[in-house]
Order: sequence, then structure tokens, then C-alpha cells
Amino acid sequence: MYVQIAESIRRDIDSGRFQVGARLPGSRSMAAALGYSRTVVLMAYDQLESEGYLDSRSGSGTYVSAPPTGVPACRISVEEQPRAPDEPRLSRLARRATLPNTSAGVPAGLEGEAIDLSQPRVKSDPRSLKAWMQNLMALLRRRDAPDFPELQGAVQLRKAVAGYLSVERAIEVDPDDILIVSGAQQARDLIARVLLDEGDGVGVEEPCHWSVSHTYEALGARIVPCSVGPLGLDIDLHAAALDGVRLVSVSPSFQFPTGVVMPEERRRALLQWACAHDACLVEDDYDCEHRFGVSSSPSLWSLDRHGRVIHVSSFARSMFPALQLGYMLLPRLLRERFLAVKWLADRGSISMQQHVLVACITSGQYLRDLRRIAHRLAPRHRALHDTLQTRLGNAVEVTGSVAGGSLFLHLPRLPRDATDALMAEALARGVRIRSAECFHRMPPDHVTLVLSYAGLSEANLKRAGARLAEAYLAVVGRRTICEGNRQAAARKVSGTIA
Repeated sequence: MYVQIAESIRRDIDSGRFQVGARLPGSRSMAAALGYSRTVVLMAYDQLESEGYLDSRSGSGTYVSAPPTGVPACRISVEEQPRAPDEPRLSRLARRATLPNTSAGVPAGLEGEAIDLSQPRVKSDPRSLKAWMQNLMALLRRRDAPDFPELQGAVQLRKAVAGYLSVERAIEVDPDDILIVSGAQQARDLIARVLLDEGDGVGVEEPCHWSVSHTYEALGARIVPCSVGPLGLDIDLHAAALDGVRLVSVSPSFQFPTGVVMPEERRRALLQWACAHDACLVEDDYDCEHRFGVSSSPSLWSLDRHGRVIHVSSFARSMFPALQLGYMLLPRLLRERFLAVKWLADRGSISMQQHVLVACITSGQYLRDLRRIAHRLAPRHRALHDTLQTRLGNAVEVTGSVAGGSLFLHLPRLPRDATDALMAEALARGVRIRSAECFHRMPPDHVTLVLSYAGLSEANLKRAGARLAEAYLAVVGRRTICEGNRQAAARKVSGTIA
């Protein structure tokens, strides 16, 4: 509508009906005369003013002024129907990159009514949030409140992280070797950009989180899946397939989704292999703080003597999801390279949050929060785990039940093609579950599930475990009846033929 009005006024100016210097009607009068809103008329006037046809004078009105000579006015023909534009030519990265399907393996329906074990819904601890707000207000009241972020991260935060790692994880690191990032995903992207070219091989755990393999694949890497056993990745088993790869990504302290922990001897073997084959290791320190009475093995970083390990961790998983901050421990020879590549993406993670986090760590609040979360998760873990074991016995296998906020289940007696039936049966009984197939490149031949329990009460987890067991037995029962009928029909046909 504003284009139509602008075109009409422009024609009147070109034809001489409106002379240069003439005052146009006010926007309200013009709107009333034309039957349009005043906003549309103002947009038309603004368009003509930008083209040089009109001159708006504050307190006086809008006047006709000739457009600059030699500069044709930009006109839009209302009659022309623009065709749909062709998609611009994309880079190889843009063609390979896709958005995550967060609903993969999750049934729809009964939103808000079912006990939801399908997605990690962490409820922030009230005391943690209160301490965070207090530290934020104290920071804002100070005259030296931070301004622009530092590319590598606030010096105070890097020193606080180094102190925490030394005391709690026995990891000795220089603050200058720490890089603050906006979460683990940015860390993976930086690693891929610094260390990989298109066609380079990358070893990833099988199964693993979707984002790990996709990040490297989107940047053109060739993925080499490495199966995760009861003791984690076995480098001797996969050495031949990994020959020539530039990078291997592992989660030795708590592998997601299986939950297994890699013993020290396997960690040392992995380091020896990386040194001998000129490869780097990415140590994703996922959820290892939330252990249930299990001592941790030395990290790959602390065992490394040849600068082969890049250690990645996130504060968001430890405190609350909205805190998109993490850190990387970098080999000294790679530090400048990572800073140069990070500079291309951003000039530093949010400065305000970094300085609030410093106060949380140095006051001991961060460590108290971690221990309180682990203390809260342990009984919830037992409630779900014990209910399933009691109801299903040997029919269910739970791997790596030592940490985190999820259970990885194998149901070996139920073939993989029964996954949808089990999810539908569980949902009908008021429990939403998630298939683990989305974390596999090569799914097993039986049903696997990932159950997230961190945000639920013990009572709800016991109910959910009982209902899931009932759903499992119902599906197995129906399949047994169907199989019996099929065999009986086959025998009848065979007898008839005989």
C-alpha cells in the first residue's frame, strides 16, 4: 500500500502537478483522504524523502524537492510480480550442515501429562540461583564492572578454573593454557577448524552424542566409528581402522550415552597410540563430576606428556543449562592457533557471566553445588535402576551406572523393529521414553533406550520404572502370541501340503 501511494505522488511530481517547493498535505489529512492508516502514508513519505523527492521540515511540514540530478530514483513497479529468487550458491559446509532433530526417537502426544524420561530436564538448584543473583548484583554495584570480554577469557576465571582442577581433578594446568568458550559445541567447532581439513579421518565413539560426529562431518571430515565396550574404547581393537586419522574424540570419564568409564590402562594405551601415530585426542569431560561413590581415574590431560590432548568441559552441565560457558585446556603449541581461529568467530564469551562465575568458584559455592547435585541424583538413579531390575530382572541390561543423569538400557529380548511399539505402549501408560538409535551410526539389533531422570522425583521415577516394565511385558506378550500364531499357521499349511 505504501508503494502504491509513493508511486502516485511521484507521478504527480514528475508531471508537474506538484511543483518544487509545494507543501504536501499532512500525513493525517492524506490518510483520511485516501482511506489508509497514517502509518502507511508516513512510510510512503519516508520512501520519497529517501529518494530525494520530498523534504521533511520539523514543525513545518513536508515539501516537494527535485531529486538529485543524474541519480535515477529507485522505483518499484506495483504491477510487476517478482519471481521467487533462486537459492544462492552455498558453501560445502552449508550444504553439509543440518539442524539437530531434537525430537528424534521421542513419541508425540500427551504433552505435559506423561512422566517424561525422554529429555534431560534439569531443574536449577534454588540455592545456586540465589548465589548467582547475589554475585551478579554485587558485580553490578562495583565501579569496575567488566566491559568488553577478553578473547581467551577473563584472567580471574582462568585462574579459578586452574585452582579448581588442581584440587578436585588432580589436573595441573597453567591459566594461560585455558581457553573460555561458549559451551562444548563451540569447543568442538574450534577443534575441527584448527586441526582438520576436508577428507581427514576422525575417530568417534559408537554410540555417541549426535553433535560430536555431525560437527566434524559438516566440516568435511571422514568419520571412523569406534565401538564402546564395557570398559570404553579399546584402541587395540580399532587401531587398523584408525590408521591415518588426525583426531580421536573420547569421553573417558563418563561416556554418553553408555555411561561407561575407561580404566587407566586403556587411557595410557590410547595416549601411546596417539603419540606414535601423530594424532590428537579430544577428551570430552562430560558429566564426570556427578559420580555415585566411584573414584575417578586420572584424566587424559594429566597423563599426557607429549601435548596430544585437548580437554573440553562445560559449566552449563554442572550448574544450570542457561549458563552457556565452558573451557578448553590446550597444548601450549596450539594455543595461538586456537586464539586466532576463535577471534574469527567472536571476541570472547560473555564477560559478565565470567566474572560472576569467578565469585561462585572462589567462594566455594560452585563446589558445594556440584556435591549437592550428585547427592540429589544418587537416590533418583537408584529409584529408577532398582525398579527396572526388580520388575524385569535379566531382561534388561543397564550399562555404566556410575554417574550422570541418564540410564542406557539394552533390551536384548526385544528386536529393534519393536522400538516404536514399546514407545507407544509406554506412552499409553503415561511414560515418555526415548530410543537410543539416534546416538548410533550402526544401531544394534535389539531395542536400546536412554532414560533421563535428573529432573524427576524418586516417587515419579518408581512409577515410571514400573509402567515401563509393564509396557515391555505387554509388547513381548503380543509378539509371542503373534509368533505362536504364525508358527501354527505355518504348521497347518505344511500339514495340508503333506
